[in-house]
Amino acid sequence: MTWLNPTVNILFAFSATLGEGIGLPFSPAKTIFTGIGVLLGVVRDVVASHDKIIHLFERINFFLQRLNIYTEIPLTNDFTVLLGKIMAELLSILAISTKEMADRKMKKFLKRLMGKTEVEDALERLDMLTKEETLMAVTKNLEVTYHVDGNVTAVKGIVHDIDGNVKETKGIAESIDGNVKGTKDLVENIDDNVKVTKALAEDVGDNVKVTKHVTEQLKRIQLLRTWLAAPDPSINHNVACKTQHGGTARWFIQSSAFGDWKKNGSLLWVHGNPGAGKSILCSAIIEDIKNMREPRSALIAYFYFDFKDAAKRDVRGLLTSLLFQLGDDSDRCRDVLHQLYTTCRDGSEQPSVAALVGCLKEMLELPGQLPIFIIVDALDECPNTTGTPSAREEVLEFVEDLIGSNHSNLFICVTSRPEQDIQTVLNPLTPGSRRVSLHEEGGQREDIDSYIRSFVLKDRTMRRWREEDKELVITTLSQRAQGMFRWVFCQLDTLRRCMASSIRKALNELPTTLDDTYERALQEIPKEKWQHAHRLFQCLVAAIRPLRVDELSEIFAIKFDVDGSPSLMEGWRPENSEEAVLSACSSLIAIVENKGSKIVQFSHFSVKEFLTSDRLQTSKVGNACNYHIPLYAAHTILARACLTVLLQLDENVDKERLEKFPLALYAAEQWVEHAKFEGLALRMQDDMERLFNPNNPYLAAWVWIYDVDRGYARGPLAKHPSPPKATALYYASLCGFSGVANYIICTHGEDVNAKSGYHGTPLRAASYKGHIDVVRVLLDHGANVNTMDKKNTPLSSACRGGHLEIMGLLLEHGADVDVWYDSDDFVLHRASDTGQAELMHLLLRHNADVNARGYLKWTPLHRASFYGHTKLVRVLLDHGADINILSEGHNTPLCVTIGKGFLEVVQLLLERGADVDIKNEIDRTPYQLAESGGLTEIVQLLLKHGARKE
Repeated sequence: MTWLNPTVNILFAFSATLGEGIGLPFSPAKTIFTGIGVLLGVVRDVVASHDKIIHLFERINFFLQRLNIYTEIPLTNDFTVLLGKIMAELLSILAISTKEMADRKMKKFLKRLMGKTEVEDALERLDMLTKEETLMAVTKNLEVTYHVDGNVTAVKGIVHDIDGNVKETKGIAESIDGNVKGTKDLVENIDDNVKVTKALAEDVGDNVKVTKHVTEQLKRIQLLRTWLAAPDPSINHNVACKTQHGGTARWFIQSSAFGDWKKNGSLLWVHGNPGAGKSILCSAIIEDIKNMREPRSALIAYFYFDFKDAAKRDVRGLLTSLLFQLGDDSDRCRDVLHQLYTTCRDGSEQPSVAALVGCLKEMLELPGQLPIFIIVDALDECPNTTGTPSAREEVLEFVEDLIGSNHSNLFICVTSRPEQDIQTVLNPLTPGSRRVSLHEEGGQREDIDSYIRSFVLKDRTMRRWREEDKELVITTLSQRAQGMFRWVFCQLDTLRRCMASSIRKALNELPTTLDDTYERALQEIPKEKWQHAHRLFQCLVAAIRPLRVDELSEIFAIKFDVDGSPSLMEGWRPENSEEAVLSACSSLIAIVENKGSKIVQFSHFSVKEFLTSDRLQTSKVGNACNYHIPLYAAHTILARACLTVLLQLDENVDKERLEKFPLALYAAEQWVEHAKFEGLALRMQDDMERLFNPNNPYLAAWVWIYDVDRGYARGPLAKHPSPPKATALYYASLCGFSGVANYIICTHGEDVNAKSGYHGTPLRAASYKGHIDVVRVLLDHGANVNTMDKKNTPLSSACRGGHLEIMGLLLEHGADVDVWYDSDDFVLHRASDTGQAELMHLLLRHNADVNARGYLKWTPLHRASFYGHTKLVRVLLDHGADINILSEGHNTPLCVTIGKGFLEVVQLLLERGADVDIKNEIDRTPYQLAESGGLTEIVQLLLKHGARKE
């Protein structure tokens, strides 16, 4: 077939050129030549390479563009219409061309190409040359060329104008007449390769299915991203990677401790004092593990705890981020996560922490699952100050539980300070060889030395110093660093501003510790700016999310009155926000880019820790102690500032005016959280009453900016605020302000049972959110404990929110215990599903129906048996649950627990008298279910209790 390659290639070009020439007077000829061009293209690609056939189908667009070129020359009206039809038909022709060729139905194929009687006439003339339809792809070009009425002269003129290649084309064309045998061989080879073409076409179909699958997965990823709203750790990772210099952490990556962990799994704990460079090391670990992800030999998820971002300070943020990353990397993990989404009423609810942990464990337990690496940085930046348990305690409990689950494919690395509560949990979980103290590692000191030298030699100012001065700085800082990257950075930042004559003096007066360094920085703040600096520090300490420069600078325009409400002084706003912020204390704060915005943050976590520490409070250095920041005072400043801004907005505010209040969006989103800090709301009662007063416009403006009921900022905004969709009492109850709720009821007489808002009533909103003080106020004023909307009652709302104390209070006030948890199951089913013994005891104490029917007519006993909750099965039986009750599929609790293989539950049910021979709807007994499942121990247990083998 090699000798035919030139023939096929030139005929392919010839068909396009000749077809255009003849097509001017005789439009069907153009269509026929186009079809022949397509077929010759296929033949040519078959001859060249089978792989190119698939390329032909992928490049339909290219072929259409080639046709479009011909439409740019002067054409008759008929031919213009014809070209449009050709381009439309080609989409269908190319899809079926392979099938038509394989079946040798070329006439049918060419008729479909045009669908006009003129084509049929042309085909009859072509049939006079040969009866073999399989030769049409080669011969129909010549047939049309020599038989088109009255246009031979025009065709010859075109042919004569072709350059020297035309002669070669004619020679090749003439050789076709003398090589009929060779042509037949070509056709036979075409027949052979048509089968390959068909197979490749089927592959195209398979690729379409793959493309559809990929599209569906991308949609699913976006759905899960929106639902989880997981914090993005890549921002922190990129910052940490940027701080690396050549060879950073290579000593650790090549260490035996790291190699042993990568090989054998379990926990690796890297700890170091403040400023030791733990985040930089963590970023190097992540980059190394990422190399394993590329060949699909491992999955990786990482997280950076961050004191600056509320979403990165608790176990929920950690779990949602890890789960989303794993789901993004793995289809099977994504399926597990999507199942959780479905369980949470298709994303209308947020999963509990327990559900998130269960989802991660399910991912780890998938058959044949790859090693999963989880790297967590700065665990100490997770707060340990408030809450029972605190946010840090919850994270430590999660790590302890995960390690205790003994998953052989789990690899966890944690970095933190060696704080006592962290040591207490992690030391017993970590083998001695996997506990790495950075201050004791020679490689860490070498990294610091390398960093100092690199900085001095590359800094635009320092590199111009005399060599002896540069060497002196490098030597001095290396000797006194004591393993602290942060200390070194601060000293370099100071030294680079020194004149040559003062370098030695500055080195002699270097502060010894980080505390000394920060005290010195505070002392250098001008006296006239100390109050502004202190306010900025307070806001940065308390901020729930990172503050933009313009948001933070708004604090300069607020006049705080000790006895009264603050006031906004618009004339006090600085002209240059960035300059105003940095002028307060540029060495302790930094402005960084974050998703297109400039945000303000402390230059290091150790700065925040120092400002809130007892060490600063008791400092004897100058006036440094005045900068000490209690958390309560910090939240007070920011909460009052937020309310001050919101009380500037009335019914006339629009988007243009809103832009004049940079802090407005943060205030709308976060003021409630600040006001709830340690009872702070009591100090702000007057301003809060102004905001919630139904006769004032401020509440409407607030919910116009931010939908507090759904928890997201509105957009795009309506032109002006409209009346709120819920009552003022509803919003006060939702936010948890009992004093404000009482004020609205007593002063404005709002109905405590008015239906409004997402949760339906004030009582349901407060019950779901866990605001027990508000629940008490509402109950005292006659709230209906059994009001129902779409099967939801206050009791089911409290259950959905996980608030047992509120459930108990509602039951004491007469709430119906047998209420729906969702559209299919009762609250007691929920207790059985989740294994919450305390919840089950509470419900049973109030006489919940132990045999209530839920989804598929399952009872709570079915559900507890299915999930293997042995203790709850015993409790339900003790309270009279029917042990042999049948579900919709005629399954007893014994059948459903056998299906899951829970031996302990099976034994308990048998001891309590479960029927061993009852059959389900497919006529299978518990014995047959166990035997077909290969559950040998359960089979023996059933036989021991009298089961028959039939």
